[in-house]
Formats: sequence, structure tokens, C-alpha cells
Amino acid sequence: MKRKLICTMVMATMISLTGYAQSKLTETQKKEMKEKYEAYKAQLNLNEEQAVKMEEINTAYFEGLAGLKQSSDSKISKYRKFKSLSSERDEKVKNILDEEQYKRYKAQQKEMKSNLKSKRQ
Repeated sequence: MKRKLICTMVMATMISLTGYAQSKLTETQKKEMKEKYEAYKAQLNLNEEQAVKMEEINTAYFEGLAGLKQSSDSKISKYRKFKSLSSERDEKVKNILDEEQYKRYKAQQKEMKSNLKSKRQ
């Protein structure tokens, strides 16, 4: 349960890195998300260089998602672009993490996806 919360908060933290999302969060929420992001970094055992690169990758990813959200493209087109963004992100992440870290990263991604699906039902 705690791990699920951390994964969810990490996603929220990544979103908060964009200017649009930051303006909607209170200072308390920002602080809490920052703490969750630090826990995420610890869970993946990221060194400083990896943490900086992960932040850059995630910022670019969420900026792309924000652009998709505002797009007037069809749902299928948006889905394809989403899949493309996700694949690009995974490739970049795979290049900076070692094998064990990447396995943990993929497990977290799978868990977050499962959480989102269960919330929709």
C-alpha cells in the first residue's frame, strides 16, 4: 500500500515539474511531492547523475503529455503519440539505469498502471 502511494506521488511530482501543474499546487502539496520523489530516488537507488537525468527525462515526458492533453487530435492519434512518448522515455531510462534499477523501475510502472486501471473501475 505504501509503495503504491509512493508510486502515485512520484507521478504527481513529475507532473508538478511543469509550470502548468505547479501553479495548481499549494506549497504543502509541493513539499509532500518532493519528499515522495526523494523516496522514489532512494527506492531506485539513483546516484546524483542518474537523478538529474531522470528528472530531465520525466520533465520532457510530462511536457509531451501536457501537449497531448491540449491537442485536438483524435483519441487514436493521441494514444499513438502517448505510446511513442512512453517508448522514448523507457529507452532513455534504460540507458541510464543498471539492470536491477531498470527492473525496479518497470515494476513500479506496472504497479502504477494497475492502480490507475483499478481507480477507473
